[in-house]
Amino acid sequence: DFYAPAVLALLLQHLAVTFGALSLVREKILGADEIFRVAPIAPIEILAGKYLSYLILGLALGGILTALIRVLGVPFFGSFWAFVLTLLLVTAASLGWGFFISLISQSESQAVQLSMISLLAAVFFSGFFLPISGLRLPIQYLAYALPVYYGREAFQRLFLVGAWPNPQHLLALLALAAFFFVLNSVLFARDYRKQ
Repeated sequence: DFYAPAVLALLLQHLAVTFGALSLVREKILGADEIFRVAPIAPIEILAGKYLSYLILGLALGGILTALIRVLGVPFFGSFWAFVLTLLLVTAASLGWGFFISLISQSESQAVQLSMISLLAAVFFSGFFLPISGLRLPIQYLAYALPVYYGREAFQRLFLVGAWPNPQHLLALLALAAFFFVLNSVLFARDYRKQ
C-alpha cells in the first residue's frame, strides 16, 4: 500500500514523458510538420493543442491506473478534487519534460534514450527508494526538477493519510509545468521559423 501511490506517480510521469518525447520527433521524421507550416496557425497554437490532447490522454490513463490500484485494495482517504488537481499538475509538468526532450532530440532513437534516462532518474532520484535528504546537494536539485518527486509525496498524502497535498509541492508542479511550457514554446517557435 505504501508504494502504490509512488508507482502511480512514476508510471504517470514516464507515460507523459514518453508521449511528449516521441510526439514532435515523429512528426519531423514523417513530415507532418510541413502540413502545419502551410496552415494558418501559430506555433504556440500547435503546441497548446498537443499539450491539451496529451493532457486529456494522460488524465484518462491516470484514472485507469488509479482504478487498478483501488482494485488491488490500496486505501484512498483523500479528497477527490485534490487528487484530480495533483493528477493534472503531474501530467502537465511531465508532458513539459517530454516535449523538451522531443525538441532537443535529433532522432527518434535519441528521444527514446533520453526518456529512458529520465525514467532512471525518476526511479533513483525521486525518493522512491532512497530518501532525498541522503543525496548530495546537486543531486537533490535534480530530484526537485522531477515531477515524480512532488507527485509521489502528494499521492502518498492523499491515498494513505487523507490530507491535502503540501501546497508547496502543488506550486512546484505548477511552476515546472509553466516553465516547460514557456521554454518549449520558445524552442518550438524557433524551430518552426528556422525550417
